[in-house]
Amino acid sequence: MRKWISFAAFMAAAAVGCSQEPTAPTSDSIALDAPTAQAHGEHSQHGHHSQDKFVIANRGSGTISVIDADSYDVIGTYDLPAAEGEPTPEPMYVVYNRNRVFVGDRANDRVVAFDPRSFEVEGTVPAGDGIFHMWANATGKQLWVNNDIDN
Repeated sequence: MRKWISFAAFMAAAAVGCSQEPTAPTSDSIALDAPTAQAHGEHSQHGHHSQDKFVIANRGSGTISVIDADSYDVIGTYDLPAAEGEPTPEPMYVVYNRNRVFVGDRANDRVVAFDPRSFEVEGTVPAGDGIFHMWANATGKQLWVNNDIDN
C-alpha cells in the first residue's frame, strides 16, 4: 500500500510541470521521490504550500485523501460534492494554487475548489467533457484545463 501511495503521489506531482514564464501555466506542487515520498522542493515561484502533506485523487471512490508525507498516514478523506441524480464524482487531477486546491471531476465535467486548510468545498465550475490535466497560471487568476473529449 505504501509503495502505491508513493507512486501515485510521484505521478501526480511529476505530471504537473512548471515554467519560469510569468504567464505560462504553473502550479504550486511538490516533486516526490517514488520509493520514499520525500519532497524534493517546490515547483513554483508563486504561493506556498506545505511540504508536509500531499493530496491524492481517489478516482474509484469520488474522494480525495490528504496524506502526511512523513508518516504516510491519511490525515483525512473528503468527498467531492454530488447532487441527487448526478454520476458519482470521479476526481481526476489535483492542483494547489494560492489559497485553493482544485480537483477535476471528470464524471460531472467540472472543477471543484477546496479550501486547503479545512478541505471544505468552496465551489464548482463547469469545465467541459473529459477533464484530464490542469494547470494554474502564475498570477493565480486562471486555471487551464485540458479535456481529452471536448474541445
